[in-house]
Amino acid sequence: MAWSLSSDFSLIHNPSSVWSYGSKPVGHYVSGTFSLFTHLDREPSFGDIVAWFGGDTVWYTNWLGVYYNTRPTAINLKEPATGVISAYTANGVAMHPGKDGRFSVVRFTAPTDGNYALDVTFTHILSCSSNTGVYIVYNNLVTLWEIELAGVGDSKSFKSIDAVKSNESIDFIVGVGLDNIFNCDLTLSRVDVRLLDNSTNETQTNKSTTKVPVIAGSIGIILGLVIVAILFYVYYRYRKNKQNINTPGAMNSGHEVVG
Repeated sequence: MAWSLSSDFSLIHNPSSVWSYGSKPVGHYVSGTFSLFTHLDREPSFGDIVAWFGGDTVWYTNWLGVYYNTRPTAINLKEPATGVISAYTANGVAMHPGKDGRFSVVRFTAPTDGNYALDVTFTHILSCSSNTGVYIVYNNLVTLWEIELAGVGDSKSFKSIDAVKSNESIDFIVGVGLDNIFNCDLTLSRVDVRLLDNSTNETQTNKSTTKVPVIAGSIGIILGLVIVAILFYVYYRYRKNKQNINTPGAMNSGHEVVG
């Protein structure tokens, strides 16, 4: 089983399947309470870009949200007031923190126990990008990864395999970064998650198990050959000694005294 934030993006429901779109409070990207965004809005002048926002946000105010390019082709979107350009990839998902420092969060919730392979890339897509903090947090407790994006077009990737139980979460997070400025922090977020096939592990286990009788059989053959060699050597010495006894003069090896 596999999931893609881009391919699975929902224009209707939040949460939707394994994905949820929301935020965490200032300073608490690890253990902070996750709040769902409440509505999806289309960009006013260019409706092919949409975004999930909270109750206090609309387009070009606050900015806290999860954005999506509905087109199967790349789009360069120019902000009306500033002329800043954002470069969306085809069906790309982007995240932006709030002007008050809240974190933008996409949450993956595991549907079953298993080992999950993560393949994640965060990329600056604004023409004015400076510093942005990106994070991956397991089950609202443990930071799996945190790094700073610095400068226009900067991109960082992360891959891992993690054991996750059913209904546990993995959060993919974008924050304001070291400069503590929310402007120009729109970050493309490519997130792919795959549940590994347990049959691979079972095959390896079976291979390890079958090695035992093979090794035992090999040891048995070697021991058998050693025993045969020992018996052959004993028989050889026996025959040799017997030949020595039957040789003329062998029984009277000393000088005879004649009186």
